[in-house]
Amino acid sequence: MRICVNNLAGVPSIVFGVFGLGFFVYYLGGSIDELFYWKKLAVDNTPTFGTSGILWASLTLALMTLPVVIVSTEEALSAVPRGLREAALACGASKWQMIKRIILPSALPGVMTGLILAMARGAGEVAPLMVTGVVKLAPSLPIDGEGPFIHLERKFMHLGFHIYDVGFQSPDSDAAQPMVFATTLLLILLVVVMNLTAILIRNRLRKKYAASSF
Repeated sequence: MRICVNNLAGVPSIVFGVFGLGFFVYYLGGSIDELFYWKKLAVDNTPTFGTSGILWASLTLALMTLPVVIVSTEEALSAVPRGLREAALACGASKWQMIKRIILPSALPGVMTGLILAMARGAGEVAPLMVTGVVKLAPSLPIDGEGPFIHLERKFMHLGFHIYDVGFQSPDSDAAQPMVFATTLLLILLVVVMNLTAILIRNRLRKKYAASSF
């Protein structure tokens, strides 16, 4: 399993995009349409979940960043001192109580580190999103005032794809440079803010569940 996870971490992102398109969009989405939206398919042959959307793009990014989280979680769990485990068992705690109250709280800061790294990687990925849901101009947002308010089947816009489209697909690249720089700055600021927020949460968890408190 460890060898498979390490190999999965070296797979190019576009391969994850193609896998997400084939498995999530065509297979899972097509199965959902046949089960729950077969009337709409019979009327106009328009897929609902059987086409690219924000749900399938999210699952593709989650699968792509999963190896980073797995490796960091494994290292965090192995870094918990053996003495804490033995002390909990010696005090009469069950195995599940030891895992719930000793091991997981102690390993939580390390798990948060893996989440920070995974979030930083996923925020800048564009290639898998280009085939699983991102568009140049989305007619409507995935979140609006219409029920059920969150529409996971809709396509979406992405800052990274916007930089690529404006900077490299525009007929007048010189005139588009200010837009490219502004979008790049906004994307960097968003990534920095998310990382700083995750780091603050991790530091609070580290102080709360310090090994010396047990």
